Amino acid sequence: MNVSIRYAKALFQIASQQNKIDQFMEDLTTLKQVLTQNKAFYNFIIDPLADKEKKQKAVSVIVDKLNSPKEIRNLLMLLIRGSRETIIVDIIISYEQMFDDYKGLIKAEVYTAYDITPGEMDVLKTRIKGLFHKEPVFTVMKDTSIIGGLRLKVGWTIYDGTIKTHLKEFTNSIKI
Repeated sequence: MNVSIRYAKALFQIASQQNKIDQFMEDLTTLKQVLTQNKAFYNFIIDPLADKEKKQKAVSVIVDKLNSPKEIRNLLMLLIRGSRETIIVDIIISYEQMFDDYKGLIKAEVYTAYDITPGEMDVLKTRIKGLFHKEPVFTVMKDTSIIGGLRLKVGWTIYDGTIKTHLKEFTNSIKI
């Protein structure tokens, strides 16, 4: 088992025991945003040559501003002391996956060249729910390379209903 999954599992168990699964998720999501949106800060945190005390102080400031539970603070300090700060984002991603499983959610990315109507979203939601028996959480992204139709990514599976793909399949089917 991956080390980041073990840390996430331990954190999830603590959150579950304390009835704080949602709170931990909110704080971890915000922490992930801080780390991924501020490249200079993130590079400082994962730099193996940077002073550990300075890293801990910087992380403490963030955790204090978030008013995060002490367990999240303790985990971050433990990771920095053990020179494992490079897996912080991986731990958060693993926790997110556990959270989604716990809540019966599945993430779905929709790529399309046009705005999807509420009716179309309802159809997608019904189909995904029927296939995976989980409630889909959509991220819709515009992709100008798509002529028409849409591409859907659910988990590791990609469903490509774009016109470009249909044309390729048709072309391949009539080749001799």
